[in-house]
Amino acid sequence: MSDIKTVWKNQATPEAGMITLSDIRARAAKYQSRIRTRNVVLYVYGLANIAITAWLLSTGRYAAFATPALLMVIAHLFVIWQVWKRAAARDLPGELGGHAALDFHRQELQRQHETMSRAWLWYIAPFIPAFLWEVWIRAQMPTPSVPPYADRMIVSMILLAGLFFWTSVWLWFSRGAARLQLQIKELDHVKAE
Repeated sequence: MSDIKTVWKNQATPEAGMITLSDIRARAAKYQSRIRTRNVVLYVYGLANIAITAWLLSTGRYAAFATPALLMVIAHLFVIWQVWKRAAARDLPGELGGHAALDFHRQELQRQHETMSRAWLWYIAPFIPAFLWEVWIRAQMPTPSVPPYADRMIVSMILLAGLFFWTSVWLWFSRGAARLQLQIKELDHVKAE
């Protein structure tokens, strides 16, 4: 008799698998915190690069790179603006309840997913022209103390390092987009129940 009573007490109830409004708010708050942290990191990275570029140009040793460096600064400013415009976290309004809160959170996840999946366009592409211009200038300026084959090798290493860096950035954003897609599917599953 106690086995039946134990089984009955331990059976799953529909309420145990349901998501509550407080769960949605907790998920949204945790998600928004991650988004804000990511954005602060991107802001700091962009501003640090702008400061380093300004310092390098102020020394006068890199005058040949001034125009592509200014183009790189413009790219950083554009990307900072895009992060602020596209990727800012929006707070879950306090007056929303139940399905409205779930729908708002899902829309935010969808918006961030689209932003992350298109990062190659608004985050990576603005830097490529300035980067290639800088590499081209470096290739045109052989170093007198270095043999020509070693100079070409240095330029090749710079190109490979850039390819590795931008591929890593693209993979980071793609991974984020894939994780968001999984969260959207999870919310769709919860909403269907």
